[in-house]
Amino acid sequence: MRLNINNYQDILAKKQLSHEYVWKAAGLSERTYFWILDNGFIENETLERIADVIGCQVRDILRPDYEGYSENIIEWKKDAPKATLSLSQRGMIVKIKRLAERRPDECQILAENKDGSICAHVPVGWIKINLPKNLSEEQRKKRAEIMRRNCLNIE
Repeated sequence: MRLNINNYQDILAKKQLSHEYVWKAAGLSERTYFWILDNGFIENETLERIADVIGCQVRDILRPDYEGYSENIIEWKKDAPKATLSLSQRGMIVKIKRLAERRPDECQILAENKDGSICAHVPVGWIKINLPKNLSEEQRKKRAEIMRRNCLNIE
């Protein structure tokens, strides 16, 4: 994830918050905090903690990771219930938006960027890696026939 340094600095100035206050209240070391400010990269959990400390929404200090190129990112910590998705692929964006509408308790869109990319939370259990099946032509035909029968309820 990327921290929008300019928006972040503006919020700090408007609310008259010091860097020291933020890093301490967010439970960060001074070194880690200034590394984030120097490099702009930040973990989702840290971004959320900082947003809570300064009293803003994550989207207010989130910077799109994509600047003219397509990238899809999945981030989660061990034993965490939610994963963070940063998506620029249109098909995945549409899928996640539909899931967020149908299942708002499980899927939340944190930010929508001007380029159409999104940042969202989903349950880690939704993340799957499926290898393609190497089926022979005969196996494909057999599976297709089974699916046709199942769809048409033909015995």
